[in-house]
Amino acid sequence: MKLTFAGTGSAFCMAAENFQSNMVLETTPLGDEQPQRLLIDCGSDARHSLRNLGHLPNDFDGVYISHLHSDHIGGLEWMALANYFVFDGHRAKLFAVKELLEPLWEHSLRGGLETSDHGNSQLSSYFDVVPLKAKDGFDWQDMHLDVIPVPHIVTSETTMFSYALFGHGAKTSFFLTTDAIFNPAAHMAFYQKADIIFQDCELGPRHSGVHAHYDELVTLPDDVKAKMWLYHYQAYDKPDAKADGFCGFIEPEQVFDLG
Repeated sequence: MKLTFAGTGSAFCMAAENFQSNMVLETTPLGDEQPQRLLIDCGSDARHSLRNLGHLPNDFDGVYISHLHSDHIGGLEWMALANYFVFDGHRAKLFAVKELLEPLWEHSLRGGLETSDHGNSQLSSYFDVVPLKAKDGFDWQDMHLDVIPVPHIVTSETTMFSYALFGHGAKTSFFLTTDAIFNPAAHMAFYQKADIIFQDCELGPRHSGVHAHYDELVTLPDDVKAKMWLYHYQAYDKPDAKADGFCGFIEPEQVFDLG
């Protein structure tokens, strides 16, 4: 099984050779010739970043959505319509926690997808929808994925959660933070348990408070940083992450062998 970063940039990434942080989890089941691919988030840049990897919308058997920002869902309308009109009605499974599905449709996708040549549509007209309970997680091929609510935006009125993933592979486990505030007390158990950590990391002079900033992450224990890769960064000059004890910054199209 391997994990490929289609892009490693932030929501507003304008770097010519980088895109938003969406990933492809891929495996070829024993006895099959065709790989099975799960797209982790499908942002506005997806049609470009996936093309660079050589993938078309019908190359995916599933899509996992961590939360409802456009760099994570902005490409779903493209994927739905391309699969319906161009790729013979190919259907992928859509994995998301149940609480995200209604606002995903009502506030993000309904305007562009409801009216179609087959009459009024809904989310299940385009995807095989799999509502998730965070406490249960889900299985993808031979890997179990825990779904972990992590605070992303915290205000006095509400908290917006993103849903991180902890993958249990046969040989390698990983923690993928998706979009999360710096919260070492809550994340330390996952940091310590994982063989490899994929951590969203903000750069630049402004600390937004909705992502972990490099200045915060550098304070983590050495044994945690030693297995942590950084992604979801802006197009600022990058610090020397390896000198600071990290594995480094992930580059676009970088592939990780998960065993």
